[in-house]
Amino acid sequence: MMRTDPFAGPRNVVSAGVLVLAGVLLSWLCVRSAALQLLAPDAPALERLAPRNPERVLAAATLAIVQRRGLLDAATLDAVRAAARAAPLDARAFLILGHQQLLDRRPRDAVATLRAGQRLDPRQRLIHLLLLDQYLRTGRYGAAAEQFSVLARLVSTAQAPIAQAMAVMSQAPATRDAVRRTLATNPRLERDVLVALARADTPPASLFALASPAAIADAGDAESWGPVLIARLVAQQRYGVARAAWARVYWLTAAQTDAPIFDAALRTVPKRSAFDWSLAAGSLGAADIRDGALAIDYYGRDSGDLASQLLVLKPGRYRFAFGVDPGSGDTAPRLFWSLACASGDKAKLMDVPVLAAAGQRRIAAEVVVPASCPAQMLALRGEAGDLPAPVSVTIRDVTMHARPGAGS
Repeated sequence: MMRTDPFAGPRNVVSAGVLVLAGVLLSWLCVRSAALQLLAPDAPALERLAPRNPERVLAAATLAIVQRRGLLDAATLDAVRAAARAAPLDARAFLILGHQQLLDRRPRDAVATLRAGQRLDPRQRLIHLLLLDQYLRTGRYGAAAEQFSVLARLVSTAQAPIAQAMAVMSQAPATRDAVRRTLATNPRLERDVLVALARADTPPASLFALASPAAIADAGDAESWGPVLIARLVAQQRYGVARAAWARVYWLTAAQTDAPIFDAALRTVPKRSAFDWSLAAGSLGAADIRDGALAIDYYGRDSGDLASQLLVLKPGRYRFAFGVDPGSGDTAPRLFWSLACASGDKAKLMDVPVLAAAGQRRIAAEVVVPASCPAQMLALRGEAGDLPAPVSVTIRDVTMHARPGAGS
């Protein structure tokens, strides 16, 4: 059977040309679609391929807002408006135009535009932040609280930007009081925001000024913002500022904070703070404060700190002393008090053995703190021997007294 060319003849030649043209057009559309997905919004190639594509226009304009934080030129705004008509379900157009209305000092129009964008994309964080700022500036605290709640749900994916935005708002005169009043209406949210700010580089004074009386009373809770703030300041080696924040968070008196060793009489249950006793509870052993004494059960298998506390001793000479009531065990493991600089080369300043012998005794040692050592770590440390050998002792009346000339 003879085959015939389906495109033979003048009419069929025209049909073939149409198909070829359609194929070329389809290929072009595929290339342009792929380019839109792969190329950056400001790529020169994308400008040539699809200069008016809504995706390119909106992505480029959004990027310009974030980078420039200023007015967009008229041509860009016209392109955004055209993109909004071509892609009416894209919230970025409402974000861009609402932001521009804020810059044009049309807050009422801006809020309406931004809320329309928020309905299209409830997870658009920039819209939430712009609305939050406007609500705070105009005293609409209920609406502001709603924005805070939404941002709190999104905080796991935007912790740093939200903390930074809140830090700026809490220190800006126009929004400082409004932020404080809004957070006070939601204690759980206030705690979350304060924890985020405590992790950031927010000054302690700003945190205390922002926190409500209830939040300040709650600051010392183990899950609250106070321990986070203190730990961050210690990690930054800002020991004096950290100790002042510690005193304020835990409502301590001057007599308590001025003592070389906090709770040297071993009377209170330790809180989570570097300047309080930190006690071991695990495979190393157990340390507990009971009846004005430190009860130690050291298992002798591993080496490590059984009890420790960060000190801020002034340069000078000191006398360290403690009472020990040996319980059971032998002297195979080494159990001793150590004092070392908390920063720099962490130079050792003292090692005092704890003797597990019969009878109660008091042991003392002299220690010199150099000027290059602004903070010191006091630790009761156990060092294991060749074979595990458990030791139980009770330690009382741990003291550190300045000798003549100390702290000068």
